[in-house]
Amino acid sequence: MKMPELPIFARSLTIGFLVAEVWRAAFYLGASFAVTLSEVPIWAKVGVILAGTALCSTYAVKRGALAAAERMARSLRVDLLIAVGIGIWANELASPWLARAHTALKDADPHWAPIVLVLLSAILLSPLIQRYFPRSKKAAPQLYFIADEEIGEERDDLLASEVQAKAFAETVLESGAHPGLVFGVDGPWGVGKTSFINLAERYWKLAEDRVIVCRFEPLRYTSESDLADRMIRDLSAAIQRKVFAPEFRPAVSRYSRLIKGKADVSFLGFKVSLEPGQETVDELLDDIDEVLKRIGRRVIIVVDDLDRLDVKTTNSVLFATRRTFKLSQATYVLCYDTEILAGSKDEDSRVREFLEKFVTVKLSLFVDSSRIRDFLRRDWQREENQLGSIPSDTMLKLGAVLNELADILDGELAAKYLPLVGDLRKVKRFVNAMLLMQLERSDLGRTDFNKRDLINLILLHLNYPGLFRRIYAEETEGRSGTFSVHHEYDAREYRNSAEFSKLAGECQGTAEFLLKQLFDVKALELGNVGSVDEKVLVSRACFNQLPFRNLEGYLKLIVRFATPEPQETFVLYQEAVDKVRKGTPVASILKSPDFHLNQGERAHDQFWRVLVNQAHDFTHSVAEDAIDTLVNYLPCYSSIENEDRGLRPRSIYSLLRLLDRAGWGRTSGRRLTNSPENVVEIAQRIFGEGSHQGKGLLQRLASSDRGVLGWNDLMLFRLQCSADRQGQLYNLQSALIHHQDVGAPTTGLVSKLALMGMRGLSQGVFALFKRVYIDPQRNFFSEVSDVPDSALLGEAWPQIVSQISRRNQTEPGTLSLSQLASSARSIIKSFVIYQLCNSLPPTGSGVGCGLYDESGNSDGGGIARLMNEYVFGVCFNPAIEEDNVFHFLDHCLSHLSSPFFSEREEDGYFASKTGIIGGFDTKKMGLYWTKYGEFIRQKVLGMEERHVITSNYIASYHDDLAGVFTVLDVLADEATAEGSRPDEAV
Repeated sequence: MKMPELPIFARSLTIGFLVAEVWRAAFYLGASFAVTLSEVPIWAKVGVILAGTALCSTYAVKRGALAAAERMARSLRVDLLIAVGIGIWANELASPWLARAHTALKDADPHWAPIVLVLLSAILLSPLIQRYFPRSKKAAPQLYFIADEEIGEERDDLLASEVQAKAFAETVLESGAHPGLVFGVDGPWGVGKTSFINLAERYWKLAEDRVIVCRFEPLRYTSESDLADRMIRDLSAAIQRKVFAPEFRPAVSRYSRLIKGKADVSFLGFKVSLEPGQETVDELLDDIDEVLKRIGRRVIIVVDDLDRLDVKTTNSVLFATRRTFKLSQATYVLCYDTEILAGSKDEDSRVREFLEKFVTVKLSLFVDSSRIRDFLRRDWQREENQLGSIPSDTMLKLGAVLNELADILDGELAAKYLPLVGDLRKVKRFVNAMLLMQLERSDLGRTDFNKRDLINLILLHLNYPGLFRRIYAEETEGRSGTFSVHHEYDAREYRNSAEFSKLAGECQGTAEFLLKQLFDVKALELGNVGSVDEKVLVSRACFNQLPFRNLEGYLKLIVRFATPEPQETFVLYQEAVDKVRKGTPVASILKSPDFHLNQGERAHDQFWRVLVNQAHDFTHSVAEDAIDTLVNYLPCYSSIENEDRGLRPRSIYSLLRLLDRAGWGRTSGRRLTNSPENVVEIAQRIFGEGSHQGKGLLQRLASSDRGVLGWNDLMLFRLQCSADRQGQLYNLQSALIHHQDVGAPTTGLVSKLALMGMRGLSQGVFALFKRVYIDPQRNFFSEVSDVPDSALLGEAWPQIVSQISRRNQTEPGTLSLSQLASSARSIIKSFVIYQLCNSLPPTGSGVGCGLYDESGNSDGGGIARLMNEYVFGVCFNPAIEEDNVFHFLDHCLSHLSSPFFSEREEDGYFASKTGIIGGFDTKKMGLYWTKYGEFIRQKVLGMEERHVITSNYIASYHDDLAGVFTVLDVLADEATAEGSRPDEAV
């Protein structure tokens, strides 16, 4: 039989006594104050009483007084209620002893009552106001992250653990009360052990009339010296929150004081040293167990995060648990990871054996990759799928990467990725990394990033930061280091560096796997250099050499949160071409914001490049629209050399390739074979024949509204059609030959093919030039000189001017805008006239237009003769305009020879006979100088500051004309020696 609970009864007696005394004091003060309230209306008195009653009731309810009273009532401790009543009776009996104090209260100033009332009201009202007083709403945060918090509700169960948790909870409930019954929940970090217990606890709470759940989290108390004491305190608090058991606290206190004398504890030995005492631990545990039996409840003690503690702390927790095994009303649930507790190999077998003896029933938790996939592929727009911490639209924007990760976990390599993203905690960490990178603000669908490579790099960044730092150091700021693939100039395949192969071999496990998935040429199956698709070249992280600095782009995205501009991505142009292929007009694409020319010409340049490369499957209407639009847009592009040739001259070759690939043979069904009869449509487009009547490219390129720049386009077009230039334009060149002669072969010796194919084209071009310039005696050179800078710059002039200005500031000595424009004019003059004048046969540089006659097949150089007569008789003739001599001198100075190709020892460009001819007839030039030499010498006096700017050098009248005059004197002497008369020049 137990000894009487004297401390508990004494406390109840004291409470009754004090309650009665407080009531008496309040009555005395209130009675004195009531006399002064005789004139106060009754409604005011009642109002104050009701307000005070409401305040006390509200405070009591919020402090849990009703729940405590309910627990006391359910305990049926009538004996303690009697003790309280006895205390009240004792107060009445002891009142004579307190008469002096009572008299002082009666005689006190009546206003003490309202003072005490107001003070108590303020004390009770203060926490209520602090809790319910409206606060200003905080601004919503700009960034959201997924917190790594355990779940407590079924709606938050992302891994579908509800059914298993319910079965486990029911098993624990039905197991009954058995001393030392220990359930073990084993699983790796991040598998959701705490969430699993939370779900199980929901079912245990439904049976709160049978069990009390005590959650002990030793990780919170690792700094305390006595975890056993803390465990008993938490147990006591959990029980007293559920039931009224005043006798439990003294028993727990005695137990706590007793076990504080324990000595060091071994993980396997449990050696305990207790201080001497009259009461044993078993007796105290019997008292605690008796209390549990009396209240009719079992206690489920959950010890979580056991695997997060160090060895010493783990020993203490296990010791505390082991010491309470005598409690028949207690059931234990331990949460741990066996692999973490096992630690080193030396302790592995011993720890596993110990856990087998310690844990009675073991449940192992696993996460199926299918459940992770389901989470990643959720419909985030559905309300039940939304995460409270992250807006659904944010998750939708990350959907491309999340779906790619889900596909990875659904593929053959899923097992390799499970150590990295095999549980929800790791997935949350991955998602948070993407949120930190602000990927939701970047439309990844409009970038070239390969989603799988991005995932691999993020995983490398999260799990192997040292390795990621090395990649960043070696592969950024224009460097190409150990990791990116390489290929030598003459190599057929991409290769990994020897350093990479060594490093990958030194890495182990998932680190090696990620490296190979990112960079190993065998894993990536890149194959031959020429067979790699452009989509792969611009997207895969393994490439990091110009022009594909892909890896650096990935690294900048992860580290600097920097995403490329849309104009820098291949996908922008691919999507645009796909729209064109589906029928969207090319002009509408080029007028969209991403292609505005005020942002520069890069977008148009890349668009035409991608479109031409994929034009082989265009329908007739799509090809027609593309060709027309490209021709129409040529005047919008620049002709100035700005780090590269202007987009206008470069677009001419795009036009030729477009004609070659898509300008022929497309019917309503399949494309016809590229026989000469079918590809001749290309020639019809060029000359404006057949169905293309009135729309010939020759006429359109050199139309009057395009001026001399259109003639530069036309002469480039003509030159690049020459078969000997190896321009990969077989269909176009075959079309020109077939158009010239239906029976002529389209294969054979290249020089003969070029000579045949270029005849009709050259004659057609010259006929146009003759009609526009020769017949009306218009000076081509003068018109080129009058071309404004704006026409040379095109519609992208703001961006081009800005680029040139920046380059002038950062690279002193580079050409200014006006100098570049002057150089462009010099190039146009020289190129157009040279192409029309020269009569060179096809030797690899193209057939000269001057080789042919105006008509016929004799190829007697008639065009060259007519052009020489035109240039010297009109363009250079001072009899028509004196300043025409400057065109002649500028021509000579723009054709100086390089010392690199001569035996001269001095530096600098110089005048030579072969150079200054520039495609003209030597005799014509000599006679011209004989006739006008002296006039020209006089004309240039005082013009020493005049310069001629070319793409290679700047020539001045002051420094270079003397050499030119010397060469011209030689030419004049040679012409005179042949018996030519001066009046034959013009």
